[in-house]
Amino acid sequence: MKYRNAVIEDLETLNSISIQSKAFWGYPSAWMEEWKEDLTLDEDTFSQNNILVGESNSKVIGFCVIGESPENYEILHLWLLPAFIGKGIGKALLHKSLDTFVTAEKPIIVEADPNAESFYKKQGFVTFDQVESYPNGRFLPVMIKSIKER
Repeated sequence: MKYRNAVIEDLETLNSISIQSKAFWGYPSAWMEEWKEDLTLDEDTFSQNNILVGESNSKVIGFCVIGESPENYEILHLWLLPAFIGKGIGKALLHKSLDTFVTAEKPIIVEADPNAESFYKKQGFVTFDQVESYPNGRFLPVMIKSIKER
């Protein structure tokens, strides 16, 4: 897999990947519609965050968006085309993104999909909180990792 920084021309492709990746888990279409805005990147996402894409045979197959605040880094998006899920590519993309964009000793936070919690645990993240999501009664794990554990 090859990596590069995303460019604004990737926007449509990245938004398609995020929707396909989330749908991989079999969520009802009404839920997917409710989440569409959260899954959609825009020009502000590009100007305010770091975005790394992974390519195979010159085709974008996944991406990771990492934001930074004075207190921490945050993984805002990590999505793969469904055909590449479960093959170690997400792990490689995550680690390459962290190696590329995480430069200060601050914790890394992720608000994970419940289906991704075990993936992040395998990467050294620890669940420390949860936030309510859609639909009511659904909660997302909030996870943290120290930069020293990278």
